Formats: sequence, structure tokens, C-alpha cells
Amino acid sequence: MELFLAPQLETRVTPALLTLTQMLSLPSIELQQLVQQELSENPALEELEMEDDIDLTDEAILRVLEQRLGDLNPAGDMLSGGDGEEEIDPLLFVAAPQSLGEQLLRDLRASLPERDHAIARLVVESLDEHGFLIDEPSDLAGTLHVDETRVTSVITKLREIGPPGIATRTVQECLLAQLDLLIAEGVAVPPDAHMIVRDHLDDLGARRDRRIAQHLNISEAAIEVVRAFVQHHCYPYPAPLLSHSGQRTRYSQPDVAISLQDDSTFKVEVLHSPRRLLRLNPLYREMIHRGSELSEDEREHVQEYLARARTFLATLRQRESTLQVISEAVVTHQEGFLRHGVRHLTALTRAEIAAEVGVHESTVSRATANKVAWLPSGRLLPFSEFFAAARPVQDVLRELIEHEDDPLSDSELARMLSERGYSVARRTVAKYRDQMQILPSKLRTRRVRVE
Repeated sequence: MELFLAPQLETRVTPALLTLTQMLSLPSIELQQLVQQELSENPALEELEMEDDIDLTDEAILRVLEQRLGDLNPAGDMLSGGDGEEEIDPLLFVAAPQSLGEQLLRDLRASLPERDHAIARLVVESLDEHGFLIDEPSDLAGTLHVDETRVTSVITKLREIGPPGIATRTVQECLLAQLDLLIAEGVAVPPDAHMIVRDHLDDLGARRDRRIAQHLNISEAAIEVVRAFVQHHCYPYPAPLLSHSGQRTRYSQPDVAISLQDDSTFKVEVLHSPRRLLRLNPLYREMIHRGSELSEDEREHVQEYLARARTFLATLRQRESTLQVISEAVVTHQEGFLRHGVRHLTALTRAEIAAEVGVHESTVSRATANKVAWLPSGRLLPFSEFFAAARPVQDVLRELIEHEDDPLSDSELARMLSERGYSVARRTVAKYRDQMQILPSKLRTRRVRVE
């Protein structure tokens, strides 16, 4: 479609950089890559030199954490939740390559009741490499012999928490979804944009502006405004910035540092914030004040790039503040875990955090997706673990099995968990055991203790 392949688009504003929703989902490494891309494309944006007035809070915290790491016993406190009384399996937090499907499935299942997990998997498996849904909801429902409304509900949830336009079926649906999202974010979308994309997308791409103008009774200038807006703020595919190969390593650097202060309170810091190292190019700011000395084309060039740079910096600020407030809320709920270890992990949902900080649940999902926290103990922890309500139960379950003499059945394990204050059904025990790759009792050997 010419709308996205025209040569003049080579230097256009990269749309994902300018929307908070898409920027939120990026871990710090990928955000830094986007910053470098924007620096190379926008002369009105520049990187501060080190001798300038730079906020070094990130570096200060990193030095403190590195000092803490140096003081830790690798065999003890490093893997402890805080008080040294229990150890956590380090393999739980080893970096693992994640494909787009794995990432979406993990986040989607965390937002759904267990009975819909099979539907979630089928829906995600029905996405093509660009994030489009290739099967009809009715076909998916027939495959699992469930009501179509349940499938539709899962698809709706995926669209809420995934990249804008995910699980749509066409480029047109994808663009309309992105326009709706931009409107919800408060972006000034041209009034005719939705109607033109809905009814005349092919004409818009082929630059048949006169035909659109006649059909909709609008000016060709208004159509050009819509074309420029779509080119600058929308992608033709739902997931253009996400890896589908599964070859990228997540968790290679923390996004948020959690440190224990002298007064025993926790401090949260968003790390590697590129906003603090960027500014508007003073030359461009000066040029805009000398408008009379510029030609019309030069003035338009300066204004365009300055506006683009301001939008980029504003979105970076909003991303940082959103991640900060969400992280602080999570830490407040999980203080017990941070102080005493995994058995003190509190059941917490993204919906609870969203309600508490006043944002949509999908915002929390995107803000915490692929993010890593650096704990006071020195461990790197995927943010998703703060919402893993089953982790304390699994930890006790593992301990019970490790100390059993004769293999305990799932029913016996459920009873013993209940005695310890964890009310779970036998089938839940079986599910947790499978997740931890522990064999059923019939396949576990009797433990012989030597006196």
C-alpha cells in the first residue's frame, strides 16, 4: 500500500516513539535503541555532554547496589529473600528468550480466570507474525467446543493489554484501533481521520484525494492532514517493534532499582532514563525565535522537528513517571516479600494496582511487561514475579516434597498445605507440581534416610 511505502516516509516521525502506550511496553535496552534512532533522525533533539548538568541519581543507586553485591555471600544472601532463612531457585529468574507469542500468552493468562487459559493459548497461536488474528472467533470456539462469547472476551482482553491493534484482522482494523487509542490518550486526532480510514483507506494510500473529497464533502487539504497524521502516528501492523524469533534475551539489565534506606524504608528509582540525557537543540530553539530570517520551508522544517522533539521528551517523561508510580505501588504491597522472602509474597493483581494509581489495567500490564527490578538483596527479578500469587504456595510445596520420606499424593500435599494456611485443591497441587517439573507420587522414589 503506497501509504506506507512512499519514499518520503524514510525520514518521517517514528510513530511508536510518540505514543506512551507503545513506549511503556519497552524494556530499558530497547528504549535506549529507540532513543538513538530518534537522535539520528531528529536534529532538534540532542544528547547532553557529560560536563553538562546531569542528574546522576541512576549512577549513584547503581554504585550502592554494586557495593551491596560485593558484600553478599554468593551462596547465601544472594539468593535469599532478605532474612537468610530460605533460598529461592535461581533458575526461576534466569534470562530466557521470549517470542511475541510467549510474552502475550503470559500476560494474557495473568489477566484471565484459569478456565479461559486454553482459549488464550489458542487465540495467541492464531496470530500471524505481524500480530493479526488469522482465524474467526467462531472457528476457535468450535475447536475448543466453547461458547463464542468466551473467545470474543479473551480476544478483547488481549487487545486491551497487547500492542495497539493486536488481534485485529486487517490493516484497516489495526489503524482504526490505533486511532481509537490515540483519542483515548488525548492526542488531537484530525476529525476526519476515522471516517477516511474506515471508508477510503485504499483511496488514501493511492492518493485519490479528489475522490475522497467528493464522497465525504471535505477539502483535499483536510485529507492531506489525515494522511500525514496516519503516516506519523500509526503502524500498518500491530507489533512492528516486537521480536518474533525468540532470540532476544530479556532481563539483561534492570529497569527499576529498589533500595533499602537507612530509615528502613524502600526507595524506588527508574533506571537508565534517557530523558535526563536529552534536550532540545539550542540552535533550533534560537532559529525559531529568528523566524523572519528563515524561508517558509526552513521555518516549517524547524517547527516540525522541534514539535517532534518536544513530543518525544514529553512522552519519555510520562513513561518514567508512570513506571515510577506503578513500581512504588507494587513495592508498597510487596514489602513483606522484599524484607523476608518469597513466602511473604502477597497475592496482587495488576487490576488492583491500576485502581490504586488511577490508570487502566492495560497500562499496568504494559508498564510491567518485560521489566526487571533490582532488589535490595542484589537479585534481578522479573516484574511479573510480583504478581505471582502462587509462588509462596509453590515454595512450601517444594519443601514438603523435598522432605518427604514416602512419596506424598497430591491429596496429602493439599491437606498439609491447608494445615500451613494455604487452602488449595488437589488439582491445583497437581498443576503447581507440573509447573515445577516435579513427578507425581507414583513416579517419585521412596527416600531412604541414613541414621
